[in-house]
Amino acid sequence: MRTMKLALPWKVAAAAAIVFVLMIAVAVTFVYQSRPQPLSLAGTHPRSPAPTSDAGDALAAVCRRPAVPAAGATAGLSGLWLIQAGSVVGYRAREKFEQLPSPHEAVARTEQVSGWLLVASDGGSTRIETGCVGVEVATLVSVDELPGFNTADRDKSARDFLRTDEHPYAVFAPYPQPISADLSSGAAAHARVLGDLEINGVRKVATFGLDVQLKDRQIAVAGNTTVAVEDFGVDVPQGAAGFVSVDPHITLEVSLILSRP
Repeated sequence: MRTMKLALPWKVAAAAAIVFVLMIAVAVTFVYQSRPQPLSLAGTHPRSPAPTSDAGDALAAVCRRPAVPAAGATAGLSGLWLIQAGSVVGYRAREKFEQLPSPHEAVARTEQVSGWLLVASDGGSTRIETGCVGVEVATLVSVDELPGFNTADRDKSARDFLRTDEHPYAVFAPYPQPISADLSSGAAAHARVLGDLEINGVRKVATFGLDVQLKDRQIAVAGNTTVAVEDFGVDVPQGAAGFVSVDPHITLEVSLILSRP
């Protein structure tokens, strides 16, 4: 009888441990299954060209549209291409919480993006002449889910880290460069685009790996680059108060739709 009394607490403890492990397993499974997929060309077609931002809009002013002649019907890819509504940009960051057994990927996105690309095409070769992509950083909103965690708190912290009150926009300006991708077939092609990336008022060189596709008289662009945010003067939590650590190598991702004016 005494043996049975001693064994009972151990059985209860074992059952509690099993329940705890199952709860952790369920939480981890939920996190992995609810993880947003990387931005890609999927879902960017078909779309109708949408009006671009008003000239008086602050975001549009960041990437002020250049005065260039309208391209003719036979201009091929040459001419001005404007970023359309439905374009999305965002970031992916690896974070580790003390309470969770495995790292989590934070994902935030916004559709507050504006800009343009000036393209020259001649004899089968395509070249970026210049361009500008501007993003209103403070509008980035987390789209991942984490049980027991309010992602709005992370978004507020991100705005503080990025000093959005002082530097509300991130801007990418591609350099003049040839594009090796052949878009004439309508199939997706890969290209690397080099340019200046400005975050937190600091400008650095960055290279985006992009999938590009010409379809339905639109250019769809999707891809990413990884940056070390400390290079831009941004400090992310490193075990702050024993709560969370964030990998300072952040992936910036884009899915853009461009149409002629």
